[in-house]
Amino acid sequence: MSEYPMASIPPPSPLHFSDENQKLDIDTIKSLVTIINQHMHAILENTESQIALKLKCTSKLKIQSQEFFEFSEHSVLSNLYWGIENAESAAQASCLEERIMKLENSEKMLQIPASLDENGVTLGICNSYLICCSYFYLSVVELLRENEWQVAMHFLQAVLISPRIICTEFAPGIFQRLFPLFIRPKVEKLLGDFDYDDDGMVDDVMRWMAKRYKPWLMYYQIMSTGDFRQGNQVSLADDQSHCTMKRVQRSRSIESQNSHQNLEEMQHPNSQENITNDVSEESANISTLMLESHKKIVAYSEKSCIREATRSSNIKCLKDILTESEPDSPISLHSHNSSFVEETFPQSYAEYSITSLRTGRNDAEDHKAEARDQYRSLSWSFSTSFCDTNKSALGIRKMDQYTPLDDYIGSISLKNCQFPNVPLNQTSFSRTTKKSLSFRATLPEGHSHPEENLFIEQSGVLEKLISNLCFTEELGNGDKDYTVEMKTIYDILNSKSGLKYSLLKDIILDQLLIAISNSKEEKVVRTSVAILSTIVTENRSVIDDIKRKGLQLYDLATALKRNVHEAVILIYLINPSPAEIKTLELLPCLVEVVCTSKSYYKVELTSLLLTPPAASLMIIEVLVTAFDYETNSMHLAAISSPRVLSGLLKVPRKDNLEEFISLAAIIVKCMRFDGKCRKYVSEFSPVAPFVSLLWSNQKRATSIALEFFNELLRMPRSSATGLLEQIQKQGSINNMCALFLLTQNSEPEYRLLAANLLLQLQVLEDTSSKSIYREEAAEALLESLACEDCAATQALSAFILSNLGGTYSWTGEPYTMAWLVKKTGLTSAYHRNLIKNYDFLDQSLQDAGIDSWCSKIAQRILHLGTPVFHALNKGLKSKLKRVSRDCLIATAWLGCELVKGPDELRHAACEVILQTIEQYMHPGLELEERLLACLCIYNYTSGKGMKKIINLSEGVRESLRRLSNVTWMAEELLKVADYFQPNKWRISCVHSQILEAGNKSSGAVTALIYYKGQLYSGYADGSIKVWDIKGQTATLVQEMKDHKKAVTCFALYEPGNCLLSGSADKTIKMWQMLHRNLECIEVIPTKESIKSIDSWGEVIFATTQNHKLKVIDASRKAKDIFKNKRVKCIKVSQGKVYAGCMDSSIQELMIINNRQQEIKAPSKSWMQNKPISSVAIYKDWLYCASLVVEGSKIKDWRKSSKPQISMVPEKGASIVAMEVVEDFIYLNCGTSMSSLQIWLRGTQHKVGRLSAGSKITSLLSANDMILCGTEKGLIKGWIPL
Repeated sequence: MSEYPMASIPPPSPLHFSDENQKLDIDTIKSLVTIINQHMHAILENTESQIALKLKCTSKLKIQSQEFFEFSEHSVLSNLYWGIENAESAAQASCLEERIMKLENSEKMLQIPASLDENGVTLGICNSYLICCSYFYLSVVELLRENEWQVAMHFLQAVLISPRIICTEFAPGIFQRLFPLFIRPKVEKLLGDFDYDDDGMVDDVMRWMAKRYKPWLMYYQIMSTGDFRQGNQVSLADDQSHCTMKRVQRSRSIESQNSHQNLEEMQHPNSQENITNDVSEESANISTLMLESHKKIVAYSEKSCIREATRSSNIKCLKDILTESEPDSPISLHSHNSSFVEETFPQSYAEYSITSLRTGRNDAEDHKAEARDQYRSLSWSFSTSFCDTNKSALGIRKMDQYTPLDDYIGSISLKNCQFPNVPLNQTSFSRTTKKSLSFRATLPEGHSHPEENLFIEQSGVLEKLISNLCFTEELGNGDKDYTVEMKTIYDILNSKSGLKYSLLKDIILDQLLIAISNSKEEKVVRTSVAILSTIVTENRSVIDDIKRKGLQLYDLATALKRNVHEAVILIYLINPSPAEIKTLELLPCLVEVVCTSKSYYKVELTSLLLTPPAASLMIIEVLVTAFDYETNSMHLAAISSPRVLSGLLKVPRKDNLEEFISLAAIIVKCMRFDGKCRKYVSEFSPVAPFVSLLWSNQKRATSIALEFFNELLRMPRSSATGLLEQIQKQGSINNMCALFLLTQNSEPEYRLLAANLLLQLQVLEDTSSKSIYREEAAEALLESLACEDCAATQALSAFILSNLGGTYSWTGEPYTMAWLVKKTGLTSAYHRNLIKNYDFLDQSLQDAGIDSWCSKIAQRILHLGTPVFHALNKGLKSKLKRVSRDCLIATAWLGCELVKGPDELRHAACEVILQTIEQYMHPGLELEERLLACLCIYNYTSGKGMKKIINLSEGVRESLRRLSNVTWMAEELLKVADYFQPNKWRISCVHSQILEAGNKSSGAVTALIYYKGQLYSGYADGSIKVWDIKGQTATLVQEMKDHKKAVTCFALYEPGNCLLSGSADKTIKMWQMLHRNLECIEVIPTKESIKSIDSWGEVIFATTQNHKLKVIDASRKAKDIFKNKRVKCIKVSQGKVYAGCMDSSIQELMIINNRQQEIKAPSKSWMQNKPISSVAIYKDWLYCASLVVEGSKIKDWRKSSKPQISMVPEKGASIVAMEVVEDFIYLNCGTSMSSLQIWLRGTQHKVGRLSAGSKITSLLSANDMILCGTEKGLIKGWIPL
């Protein structure tokens, strides 16, 4: 909620009266409850008042009548509105079940606005107003439930929040009724004459009254003799309420009716003094009345103990419960129950005989005396239990302020025994290092029994704790920690059976839940949550009790958001659904708990079965695993930072299996979401706890451990080897045995994960030993690879095999393919950028340990012989693209070791898979796949297998010829093929269209290039689009519009592996792939529009619209070269710049020494003196195009001015664009701008034409494809068959 200081309600001015510390007697509290209930009855009985009240509350909400119950600002108002509506409907309901349901719904809805921050603002409405409305209508709900004391409780809370609203709007006249009885005697002494018209004074005294009386009301609810139990309460309203409540039908029990008759005398007291004037004179009558009521309640409870045990508020007298629980004979320290008490109470108790909260039986003639002392003993017990050495729960300083000590001598009726009137000396008992919470009575010799003293002490402890629960403000004050004491008491009660103990347990739980849901004091909520967490952690059955009592997750979430970290334990133990956890929006709080130092938590909590960080860890596991990919990713983004990971790694406690399982599950998700987590985890995560999970008998533990290690091992090879060595140090034999069993007994997926880990660990062992592990692991992988029945396990086994001998990057991406492609001799940045998803500058590819590792692991797999290649051959033929691709990678790296081995195995392998490998050579496949197929053929046909090359089909030979410009291996294989069987090449000139993509919204496609394996297109409107090409499908993956005018050209910039874009807006922009998104990292301004660009090292070359050639160095300073020439196009290759000029000449610039040379002079014929529109380099040939296409080897251009070849496409037609590949030259001529002419490079014959459908505005050749962009915004591509 938005938090702003309140403007409409001034802060209260605290009042201090002389008797604030005095005890309020029970009759005063009854009178207060009576008046409040009478006033509320009158409001509900008057229909006009009821309607007016509703309008006052809802008029400010300004919301539509629609149900909406999410935790947002609007939903807070919705819940308040519908809470009021349900309360009104319940009042008019004739069906009992309908009334109960509507009251429950109203209470749940009203609790949401009631939990707001009092000092905040919600949708422009002060929270204090919303909270006041909520508590007022909660009192209406309780009134309809006939719970009169709770009516008063909620009403006083509303007064505490905003007394002015209550007195003037919601309950006018209440001040006039309360003032004479409860306020005037105190106010007149302090302020003299009271001014009823002074709103500020009225607010102060009403707030004081609510603060003064509310704790005592709560206290007497618990400590009373039973007259006020929920559901059978004494009617505190006068007779008039019976006839005026027409819509609120009330039923009274026999006990309530009798008690009502006895209480009529106190319905209209004149003043506070009249009520409490002479306690000693009235005590006998009151005690007799209370005894009679107590007897009836006991009799009634025996008949309905089950119903009473399940009530949410059981207010039986504490002393009665204690006295009824005493057995007939004392239990000695050496009895069978003594061990339990010794464990739950400190050693200082051992000096006494341990009783079990027992009491004796008195004769019939003593009942009257007991009744006389009953009321007085209540006062005595309160004073003694609250008078600590330094301060009491209410700050009471002197007992004799309200009662002489001697009045209570002999009134100790905890054991229904009479003691002589001798002074009581307050002492303390030790709870190890903690201060006393009760007293010990020092009695004369003959009357001081250990059992009696201990019983008094135990009673004092329990009563003290219950009292502090009632006066919740005191729970958070000082350094007192009630957690251990309350847990001890609860454990004792829990060990007993019977209604009396259930009632006491319910009292404890009720008051804790009230404090958690209602208190605004952080310390109070923290203490209450800590107590409840401690109880619940070791008594899981309590969860059902607090759920039944209506513990709201929202209250716990609110407490957690207020830094009450212990609340997360309760949230976890309640076990809410993932959807409920998500709705609470707890993740930021959970992260804070995890990142908080353990020293934050008290010593007692560290010994619990569950700590706040551990509970947070397990809830975080749910948040990152239980939802869809987008939701999980959103949660993972919040926990993937080093700070949070560091906190997560510190949470699990030693030997705590469940906590390490949760941690492993979270880390696996984090590493998959953000590969950067992997490096941090590998450096700072301990290995031993996760290794121990592999040895566990729990299936979940072993499964998550296998996932953890398999995911963590996806790192550069040297680092992965180091991790394997750490695992090995934890127990090589144990690890091997555990993994061996997992490969035999686990589910298919985890069987493969175990096999992967086992095989890699076995590489570190001596090759001559433990072969059974190696064979079992390798066979598990090959068996799954050959089985096509389960696509998932086949794909997993193929993936494992493909990278088993290679490496990964730190991001977890497999880089074995890139490592193998480098072995083929792929060095050109242009060709590398045709390959997807690899950064060839990544440090993982520079790892010197890859080759040695590959050799070791390959030897162990090749030891199985030809079955390896039969399994790989099945995988290569798989219809699943990822399976066949991974099997090609595995075949390639195994071939790197196979070439060193015996000819027999290599020859056998060649027989099995060579024919299948050939299919990966053909055009149309990814360049990396064609290169790996070439590598396989090269390795598998080496030695005696060279003759196998003669069996290669013409299509394979043609593919090798087209790859000869990319890798030297293809060129070597062609030489061998020509040696064994010379062949006249037959070139297929048929082209097939494989691609059409784009739209008309951005204008003409003015530039094309491949970068990072994706196709980039620049447009006339200044936008750049990124396309992912898969087969014949192009998918738009990103679009930017940073240029203000047309993007005219692209170029690659090797430093940083960047992309350059030139534009007519007089800028060159530098782009880089960051997190798989293209981002502009630099803008280079120029003075003219850019027509074309190229680069070499850190130097950028650009031609401008005015035909100037600019050189931009690393400092971004530009200068002109070839100043005497007007340059139209450029090409950079092998450290030289070739510039085609407007006078049809070609200029050469040596970049390293800036030496300039003219290699082609201008044409002497005026007809051919046309500008060179395009320059292309293929191998060692240089081609240029103007009216004609000319070409020669570069060194021959310098020797002779005549070209070796010359082609005239169309007479008088200028050539606009040109691309040269192995077999073809593609031309776009001015006379036919919408088509491409196809010419054979070797014979200079025109063999065909490709139609683009509209004017061609850009041209690109890549991986045997020819692509063009058109003025209509389309991209079309063809490939020769």
